[in-house]
Amino acid sequence: MKGENMNKEELLALGLSEELANKVVDKYGHLVTKTRLDEVIAERDTLKTQVSERDKQLKELEKAAGDNKELKEQIEKLQKDNKDAADKYKKDLHDLQVNNAVDLAISGAKGKNGKAIKALLDLEKAEIKDGKIIGLEEQLAKLKESDGYLFEETQQPQNTNPAGFTPGAGSSKTPGGEGPKAYSQIMQMLAENPGLDISKI
Repeated sequence: MKGENMNKEELLALGLSEELANKVVDKYGHLVTKTRLDEVIAERDTLKTQVSERDKQLKELEKAAGDNKELKEQIEKLQKDNKDAADKYKKDLHDLQVNNAVDLAISGAKGKNGKAIKALLDLEKAEIKDGKIIGLEEQLAKLKESDGYLFEETQQPQNTNPAGFTPGAGSSKTPGGEGPKAYSQIMQMLAENPGLDISKI
C-alpha cells in the first residue's frame, strides 16, 4: 500500500509512546506509510477506549458486587419473610379450621363451657378430615364421663307414673275422689263410710 512513509521520530511526534513506536517500527520497519500509521493510531485509540471501558466495567462490577451482596441478603430476607408469612398463613388457617371444628363438635355434644372443654382437649396434633377432627368425638365422650358437669345432661323422657302404678287400675273410685287426703278429710270419710278401707284412699 502506497502512502507517506514515516520514521520512529515522526511516530513519537504524533503522540505514540516510545513503546508503541518501537513496536510499530519493529513490526513494519523503520519506515511506515501514513495509512498504516493511521490504522495503528486507530488501534491505539480503540485499545485506550477498551481499557477505559474495562476499568469502568470493573468499577461497576465491584459496585455491583457490593450491591449484589446486599441484594442477595435482601432477597434471602424476603424469601424468609415470604416463607414465614406462608407458614403463618398455613398455621392460622389450620388453627381456624380446628377451632371451627371443635366449636361445632362441642356444640353437638351439648357442651356448656367451650373454653374450659377446649383446655382439656389434646389438639396439638389435630388432623382434620372432612371438616372433622380425627379422634375428637372420642375425646369428648371421655370428657363427658370424667367431667360431666361441663356438658348439659341428656334429658331422658320423664316417666310420670311411679313404678308398678297404672292409672285407672285398682279399685273403683273411693268417696272423696282420688289423690292424697288430709287427716281431717280421711276422718270425715270414715265417719260417712264406716266400712271404708283406708288403704285404698
